[in-house]
Amino acid sequence: MDRHDSEPRQGWPAIIEEQGLIYWKTPLPDGEEIAYWHEGAHYSLTSDEVYDIEAVARLMLEMLVEAGDYIIEENLFAQLGIPGWAVPRIKETWESEPPMLYGRFDFAYGHDGVPRLLEYNADTPTGLLETAAVQWHWAKDVFGEGVDQWNLLHEMLVGRWRELAQNGRLPGERLHMLHTSAEQSGEDFMTIGYLAETARAANLMSELVAIESLGHVEGEGFVDLAGRPVRTAFKLYPWEWMVREDFGTQALEQMGDGPGQTVWIEPIWKMLWSNKGILPVLHRLFPENPHVLPAYFDGEQPDSLTSFVRKPLLAREGANATAVIDGKVVEEGPDQDYGAEGFVVQEYTDLGDYGGGARPVLGVWTVDVEPAGLGIRESDGLLTTNTSRFVPHVIS
Repeated sequence: MDRHDSEPRQGWPAIIEEQGLIYWKTPLPDGEEIAYWHEGAHYSLTSDEVYDIEAVARLMLEMLVEAGDYIIEENLFAQLGIPGWAVPRIKETWESEPPMLYGRFDFAYGHDGVPRLLEYNADTPTGLLETAAVQWHWAKDVFGEGVDQWNLLHEMLVGRWRELAQNGRLPGERLHMLHTSAEQSGEDFMTIGYLAETARAANLMSELVAIESLGHVEGEGFVDLAGRPVRTAFKLYPWEWMVREDFGTQALEQMGDGPGQTVWIEPIWKMLWSNKGILPVLHRLFPENPHVLPAYFDGEQPDSLTSFVRKPLLAREGANATAVIDGKVVEEGPDQDYGAEGFVVQEYTDLGDYGGGARPVLGVWTVDVEPAGLGIRESDGLLTTNTSRFVPHVIS
């Protein structure tokens, strides 16, 4: 993989806003803003590199299934910070396999060419629009129609919605796309809006709904503002929040595809995979696998581990993470009050410096259980945070 300087397109801000990326500036604590979308550079990968990373993603999905079984068999829910009242539904849906849609692996890809798993965003991953659409249009504008990119994400999302509908797995007349209206981030709203468009492209009737506006009628289940039943709901709202909300009890009690019930996408068993506690479980099961970094629940790491990243079990964009090199704290992520449920410690791995001090993380998207495309974010520091940049790529 190589990083190249690029000439930004004339009028690129207007171009990406027209394509839906309307929130492309990241606010800083001092009131300044920096550009999140960055086309002053791009990455190139060979076809062989793409095939190798794709194969690792497939292997990881198989390993995650074994890790989920292990968590259930060993009753590790409390160690993952998962409340006991959610456990029966997690076990039930793990076996019954209700519909799931997508996820995103984050890999380090240092100069040795070995992808190493940093985490799997299995419940509410964002960065979808820029991966599936905006970088594809950039590639065609800059390199022409014959350009190649690891990017079947849009087609596979549409195909997945169509498959679920044709198999009768989406009950109800419409798909309710749920988001939060409280302190709504632009990235979340772009993501849910784009996903609604992929559902419409599959001929599904989809509607954006604030999750706070859901109503509940005894004996009838969840309803929207118009009083229509919410039978299938895609939620860009994490399960670890949902199970602690006032409506969480009803969501757990009335989960299913029967009358008065709701099918939730993503399913609640994804609390197993989206939790960073999955990292020490993977290391415990596959200690010799080169793609799995040594990882431990906080306090269980050996004294010999002196370079590591300490991460909250439940957090986003590097929040409350700490990078330690040779026993010294060298970088801390934004303080956003994550960490109450606990932390994991993962051995530090070099992200690689591909030019200008930029350190990339490879976001490998999955649709159902298939790798679907690549989005790259890069940082100037050791942690990938909300100030990281999205940088497009091509296959050379």
